[in-house]
Amino acid sequence: MELGSVIAHQCGAVGLFSSKDNPDFIIYVSDIRKSGSSPYVQGLFPIEYKQNESAPSVLVQSGDITSELEADTDGTQLVVQLFCHTRVQEELLETGIQRPSELYADYLHIWSISGKDTVEGRKLIGREVLSELRRILGVKTSLWGTLVGVRPTKLTHKLWDSLGDLEKVRQELESTHSISHVKWKLLEQVAVLERPYVAHVQQSPKEISLYSGIPFCETHCTYCSFPYGLIQNYGKVQDFVDVYHRDIEHLKRLVKTYGLEVQSLYMGGGTPTSLGDGDFHHIVHALGDVISKGREFTVEAGRPDSLNANKVQSIVDAGVTRISLNPQTMQDDLLRIIGRGHSVAEFLSIYEYVESHTNCSINMDFIAGLPRQTVKNMEENVQYIEQLRPHNVTVHTLALKKGSPLYGSSFAKEIPSEDMVQTMLDETHEALLQLGYIPYYMYRQQYMVGQMENIGYTLPNYESIYNIQMIEERQSILSIGPGSVSKWIDGADFRQQKQYMPKDVDTYIQDIQRLLEKRDLLSNEHWRDS
Repeated sequence: MELGSVIAHQCGAVGLFSSKDNPDFIIYVSDIRKSGSSPYVQGLFPIEYKQNESAPSVLVQSGDITSELEADTDGTQLVVQLFCHTRVQEELLETGIQRPSELYADYLHIWSISGKDTVEGRKLIGREVLSELRRILGVKTSLWGTLVGVRPTKLTHKLWDSLGDLEKVRQELESTHSISHVKWKLLEQVAVLERPYVAHVQQSPKEISLYSGIPFCETHCTYCSFPYGLIQNYGKVQDFVDVYHRDIEHLKRLVKTYGLEVQSLYMGGGTPTSLGDGDFHHIVHALGDVISKGREFTVEAGRPDSLNANKVQSIVDAGVTRISLNPQTMQDDLLRIIGRGHSVAEFLSIYEYVESHTNCSINMDFIAGLPRQTVKNMEENVQYIEQLRPHNVTVHTLALKKGSPLYGSSFAKEIPSEDMVQTMLDETHEALLQLGYIPYYMYRQQYMVGQMENIGYTLPNYESIYNIQMIEERQSILSIGPGSVSKWIDGADFRQQKQYMPKDVDTYIQDIQRLLEKRDLLSNEHWRDS
């Protein structure tokens, strides 16, 4: 991984947002190579970050790099220099040095570090940057230690493959990343449940999963940063639907041509059920033709107000086996704050209808850390879970994203404290365990409150295969629709070849022929000899 990507993860972990517009901090990376008898510095790239205005004040410290450079100039060394703007100087914790920057006017050089330009060297630099940023910003050390990636279980499985023993995996994560015992137990529990799906011996190159993304919603939730539009404001829905069917038919041909077996299919978004009854019916049936009956087929009906009896019947007839109904919270006042278009009573009504008119397993999503949310609110959510007994429950931690309406709004100042959110998550976790749920997959996001995590829980034997395969990235997943990503996975090290569909719907429609030709090419490269 490039050092820029490593550092971007570390900055996100302490609530720093990327900005090139007069940022509070600039992180400058250069390399030092041995040339004759003296090293020279070659600038690589500046990485600029602006502190989230709702986050704690910024603080920093420094050390002189001269001795480090003299100690090892054999090969390429990377040097990371941290600068702060003079306007935040007084807000910072005491730093070892504060000298004017020769690179940037109005900035002070406050900290530096160097390390080897190797994979492990870049990771080590990244961990040191994270530790220093936490220290100078007054950010509490995370229970995850210096582990900041989106997929911590992916690393767990990789170490399990190489070390062959979970106890050795624990020792490695504790010594390298200072991960806490609590987070290790969570990782262990999830990894053990996932292992039968992702172990090397279980991988078949022709077994795949599919993702179908519908890029529309009917209202915009305030916490959401997805660039999708409101379906009622898009004037070319029929053009989109026509092209989407071309996309599905092309995928069908790929499955047939290469003799692929579809293990799971996930229809997500956006909100797929924001489509009109007829369009939804035809698309969900076209998707149903790609996967064998009885295989896992999920439809995300995340907005209960977008679901009705006709769409439920289409879901049943198409062979869907799993449906996601996502209230996010079960208090009407909080639902209004976050822009949801339904009430608690309306959610309960559609839940009862789906339960009584389908044989689908049901997932419910909740978010901890919403504006004005309290520990009591989360306790009420758990009471509804106990009452309804959905097969899956996914508990998200609020991630305050720069592109969301919530970011910069007055409600952003009413997000509960990190300690309160941690209490919500801890109590919910224990309550769900008591109710018989098991954590079966997890992931993390940047800008998440307290650098916590999202956890999917399941009743025994109801885990979503797609969620596991999507997070662990050990199975090829082909995708349909704007903003989706196809991943062809190959080799013992699970190398990836990717194709990104454009997020813009008009671009997707205009470029569909080129996009399908590229998917043909990548699929042929991947499966022609298998």
